[in-house]
Amino acid sequence: MSFLIRRNVPRAWAGWRDNFNRPAGPITPPWVHLGDGTPAIITADPFLKIPANPWSTNGGGESYQWQPFTPNFGLELDVWYPVEGLAGQTFAAYFTNSWSMIGADWRNVVGVRFLHQPASGPDKIIVNEFENLWTVKNVRAQWNSPVGGFYGQWVTLRVWVENDEWVRAWLNDIYLGSVMISPDFKLGPDRRCVRFFTACLCDVYIRSLNHYDRPASVPPKNVWANQIFADDFERTDGAVGNGWTQIGTNNGIVNGAWSLIAAADGGQGLIRDTGISTGRVRVEATVGQNPDAGGDAESGLVLCSNAAGTQGLSANIFQGHIHVAQYSSSLGDNPPTMTDRDGNGIAVQAGDTIAFSVYNSLAWIEINGVPKLYIGDANGVVPKTNTYAGLRIRCNKGKPSNPWNDVRIFTGLGS
Repeated sequence: MSFLIRRNVPRAWAGWRDNFNRPAGPITPPWVHLGDGTPAIITADPFLKIPANPWSTNGGGESYQWQPFTPNFGLELDVWYPVEGLAGQTFAAYFTNSWSMIGADWRNVVGVRFLHQPASGPDKIIVNEFENLWTVKNVRAQWNSPVGGFYGQWVTLRVWVENDEWVRAWLNDIYLGSVMISPDFKLGPDRRCVRFFTACLCDVYIRSLNHYDRPASVPPKNVWANQIFADDFERTDGAVGNGWTQIGTNNGIVNGAWSLIAAADGGQGLIRDTGISTGRVRVEATVGQNPDAGGDAESGLVLCSNAAGTQGLSANIFQGHIHVAQYSSSLGDNPPTMTDRDGNGIAVQAGDTIAFSVYNSLAWIEINGVPKLYIGDANGVVPKTNTYAGLRIRCNKGKPSNPWNDVRIFTGLGS
């Protein structure tokens, strides 16, 4: 079963569903078997039965010809993976080019894998980047199965890809997490097909497959048309005033920027009540000089903070790279207690305009207007009813973080 809405790419939407409800027997296009191992069959149940192939030398397995047209797409699989024993084994779905293309290969592919490896803990879902079939370049993410071991139960894996670079995953509708794909492995046209590989000692059964274009989760930029506050800090050196709550005693305006005023160790915060309790809020600021000069002293853009500045989200610049963290102690601590929500820092430079947004529990960072890093379930760790937003800086071991040259706060449409 398939659907197609409009014909002209990239405005076309497409989707393909297969429940294997047809006569039992060998697979036929759009399914093919590639490489070594025994080809899959359609069973009378009806399921797609993919035979075990633990000793493969070239990644033999099944591939599906069709692929989504847009950079925002999903893949859903109902899987019976009766893996057991002490041996490390995986069943994987790889995003790659179509078998119908001449020269389809395994270079720089992204794989979402069911991992059974008792020596390293519970069964897991992991996201890998492969330079080639046998070379794992990066383990981007790994999550323990929230439903226990894979053996003896049907599980439903849902993977959503946003802008060909951000992966979110659910197992049995339980959110696992998200991860950014490295730039060299970013997906794209003719790199969205799915190919399966059973590097395990058991056969694997798929009851249904759904591979489809979907609307973008991240809203368009015009949702931020309502700027509710701005401050360029272009006034006399000293206390910030202007309705801000200052946390810490070693911060103020210095030469038209919000900055540390002495090289004394400690964290500093600058927050204000936005009145926005819908979880649709954005803060933008311009990075001051030397964002990597502080060594271990980080700065940040703050959202969804409580009034005390002891709970919220912060887009932290640390050693010249920005990432998203959740803080659970005072912004005045040295350092605040931080829990990273992603592991993929993005490089920033002095003069960059950084935007940190939360909208319907998604959070993302833009650098000079270009989205660079996303996380999901932001309001699952920090409540959207925290209405304060602002900035943070820090001095550590006598080295200050970068100052901030200005700041703007927006509310999202629908707030």
